[in-house]
Amino acid sequence: MRKYFTKRLVAALALLASALLYQQAMAQVTVSGKVVSEDNESLPGVSVMLKGTLLGTTTDAGGRFTIAVPGSESVLILSFVGYVSEEVPVGNQTTLEIRLVPDLQSLQEVVVIGYGTQKKENVTTAIASVKEKDFTTGAMRDASELIKGKVAGLVIDNGSGDPGEMPNISLRGVATISGSTTPLILINGVPGDFNTAAPADIVSIEVLKDASAAAIYGTRGANGVILITTRGGARDRAPSLAYTHYSAVSNIARKPEFLTAGEYLQRAETFNFVSDYVNEAEQHGGIGDTDWLDLITRTAYTQNHNLSLQGGGASSTYALAVNYISQEGIFLKSGNDEFRVSLDLNQYLLDDKVTLNINVLRGVQKREAMGDGNSFNTLIYRNALIRNPLLHVKDEEGNWIDFPKYQYYNPLAMIEEAGGDINNSWTRLTSNLTVEPIGGWKTNLMLAQEIKEELMGYAETKKHYSTTRNGRNGFASRSDDHNKTNYLELTSQYAHTLGDHNVTLLGGYSYQYNVNEGGWVNNYDFPTDKYSYSNLEAGNAMRDGLARMASYKNDNALIGFFGRAAYTFRDKFNVLASVRREGSSKFGANYKWGTFPSASASWLINKEPFLANVNGLTLLKLRAGYGVTGVIPRDSYQSKTALNYDGSFFYNNGKWVPPLQNAWNPNPDLRWEKSQEVNVGVDFELFNRRITGSVDGYVKKTKDLLFQYRVPQPPNLAERTLANVGKMENRGIEVLLRGTPVRSNNFEWNSMVTMSRNKNELLSLSNDLYQIDGDYINTGDAGDPISMTTHRVEVGQPLGNFWGLKSIDISDDGLWVIELPGGERKVMDDNVMSQDPNRQILGNGIPKFRLGWTNTFRYKSFDLSVVMNGAFGFQILNFQRMFYENPNINYNVLESAFDNVYGKRLLAYTRQAYVSYYIEDGDYLKLDNATLGYNFNVAQLKFIRAVRLYVSGSNLATITGYKGVDPEIRRDDLMFQGNDNRDKFPSIRTYTVGVNVNF
Repeated sequence: MRKYFTKRLVAALALLASALLYQQAMAQVTVSGKVVSEDNESLPGVSVMLKGTLLGTTTDAGGRFTIAVPGSESVLILSFVGYVSEEVPVGNQTTLEIRLVPDLQSLQEVVVIGYGTQKKENVTTAIASVKEKDFTTGAMRDASELIKGKVAGLVIDNGSGDPGEMPNISLRGVATISGSTTPLILINGVPGDFNTAAPADIVSIEVLKDASAAAIYGTRGANGVILITTRGGARDRAPSLAYTHYSAVSNIARKPEFLTAGEYLQRAETFNFVSDYVNEAEQHGGIGDTDWLDLITRTAYTQNHNLSLQGGGASSTYALAVNYISQEGIFLKSGNDEFRVSLDLNQYLLDDKVTLNINVLRGVQKREAMGDGNSFNTLIYRNALIRNPLLHVKDEEGNWIDFPKYQYYNPLAMIEEAGGDINNSWTRLTSNLTVEPIGGWKTNLMLAQEIKEELMGYAETKKHYSTTRNGRNGFASRSDDHNKTNYLELTSQYAHTLGDHNVTLLGGYSYQYNVNEGGWVNNYDFPTDKYSYSNLEAGNAMRDGLARMASYKNDNALIGFFGRAAYTFRDKFNVLASVRREGSSKFGANYKWGTFPSASASWLINKEPFLANVNGLTLLKLRAGYGVTGVIPRDSYQSKTALNYDGSFFYNNGKWVPPLQNAWNPNPDLRWEKSQEVNVGVDFELFNRRITGSVDGYVKKTKDLLFQYRVPQPPNLAERTLANVGKMENRGIEVLLRGTPVRSNNFEWNSMVTMSRNKNELLSLSNDLYQIDGDYINTGDAGDPISMTTHRVEVGQPLGNFWGLKSIDISDDGLWVIELPGGERKVMDDNVMSQDPNRQILGNGIPKFRLGWTNTFRYKSFDLSVVMNGAFGFQILNFQRMFYENPNINYNVLESAFDNVYGKRLLAYTRQAYVSYYIEDGDYLKLDNATLGYNFNVAQLKFIRAVRLYVSGSNLATITGYKGVDPEIRRDDLMFQGNDNRDKFPSIRTYTVGVNVNF
């Protein structure tokens, strides 16, 4: 009986549905049309929605559309970015031609600022805005590469081909000696990293450069703020689906030129020297010819897929994006796989007085581990360069050829007999409740949580050198890190216009709580290699007390109260002022709270009567601003007393126990580094925006620099205390120029140049309580066997100064001739090399001048973009030359080791030395990216709106006099910048083919 009733109900419903569909079909009218601009040009991609429904379509490449409507009472809503939306009654028409007019308000570009948006012409601070249409295309590893070279003063140095490696980033110079230089990065208002969101999901990136713009973020804003906005839905917009894909291949951009087997034998005969190489080869299988670097590298393949869906109805919007990237590294067993998904939903309620927003972002990353806790093992690369090319890889029995020698291993065996994974994941859930009870007054509550997790595992087999040389009999390690951050922000904004006056007031509260925890363990002497790193307790080293483990947990909280007022008079004079009162649990008891004010103003001079009749001038704006920002200490609890059970065990009561020791000294005065910055700028637009640009000059003074100071014991229990003492200054100028030299119906050329100049000076390192001997610090490490510092950080000097022996010649017996600080000349021996008074400044490793140049060309359906970057006025210490440009050392060397030094003769030393001969000018101009695209005519395809195919190349060419492999180097260590690490992951050259399809 129940089945019978169910069948009847289904049949009735089907009949009713059929009747309704038939009635609707009979009443429906097919309407076709074309949408054009005010210049009668076709507009593709215009959203055409049936009012009051979710039904709609978009115009094709020719601006045409077709849609079925219920009848003559139907109304179509047309919307397009940069144009005024139109409502068009259908009536009795079946063919429409609709002309959209520009939205003048939209053309006054809106930029994202801290906790809001602002019309570009009303901006009073130094803000750079890069929109999606200006992003660099190709195989982009993260969001930073989208804007590299496009923001004056923003430095993005990659200098590594390691897949998944984050770049070094700084803005307006280095303003700290122990803190981070990375700007605060916010993705849709929540802190993150450049790789948090997929590059294809980003629509705009704003950079708040000066303190008057960043001060509203308080202790997080000293290095600037980068605001990333991801793709969202749009109301009354037909669903749009987009798919993008690229495939790329990468190789080492430039290999160091070490001796091959044949070259080594030829030079041994020519220069009449004998080394262990021939004997080693004869003792281990005979003379061979092995290219070790070629053996462990490959042509790396990358694929990227991105699918996005977005749209919306009268009261809701949605945006979904899915991204997958798989990157091989150029080294065997190096790679990076990432999967990201994001969802953004908006619901509008009560006549748009209430808006609910939910944003979810989930990402997972898997990188291959070539070392213990590292994706890249520098020792593998080093041995691929210096290992004897006369050796075979394996002996006749299939065993790896290896033998005891300090840091001299078989690099292929190191790869094949080890392996591991680095697994990262991040989950971000953000919710916003926005209430606008009356026009102009809007209150928003944001709640967010981000969880980051990392699991690393690594294992070495019984055939790894750790067993064959060190007797470990298999080794494994495992570690995990968990980070959770809760965010709450409540903001309320009121805007009101009265005649010539416009006022916007903002008030807010911010709360951030972080918990970090994790641990690691390692063990060795396993019964089998099968366990890898998944059965650590099986290793016998744990039973013998030789295994190691550690764990940690810490938390911190950051609270802020902030306010801002913006005032505009006659759309000509603009004033912006803000203040943030912020407290952190990381600060000492005497400095729990800090205040960060800012003020800025602008004057649109072009709106004055005396410029009203100046032809070709559309914008001339003068800006000036002042602000205070800060840098918070990196670690928690640094202001408190910390005790650890550490050090040599002692015998007590029949037991061996560890001693309780002070880890660091308390400092109740610990606080933030404070930067005070003045910025003056000019914005201009000429000849109907054919030429636009800006010029900014700034002075940034930072005081209370954080540094670990050595203190006397007693009265202090620990030897060092973290304290705020030093002072530093950065001065600079930044220029942005955009131009359209050629514009016609079929051809257009746009060009953009960014230039920046920065001067850095350390003003102080000591005070009455904490002091540095001599007001300088020798730092940096040349490495064994040289064992010398490479840099000096000194009061009155900029950061990055090389400090060493100035070589000017070579003696007849092959020894360095050194010029001493007083001008005397002396042949270098061990005594001279070890004496610090003989050293002097040899150059500086920080570029004084940066250049970015982007050109885009459009010819009919073709487009071409060329991105160039350059750095000038700096030096590089070439570590590869310093270590491998000596024919007398007992491992493989560079070909240049057999070039006469100073044009006279070869070196006679049997060890390396740090002298100025290896410091080179690092100036370079690099062709970072070139992309050629073609836009297909898809007017005849019903379901496809646009198709673009492109080919791209990255790191294509470099103009430089530097002899190393790449003058763009990583800058991980602030106090000794300019060292070109001999073991760095080589930079790569990439070729890409991609396609973008919009449905």
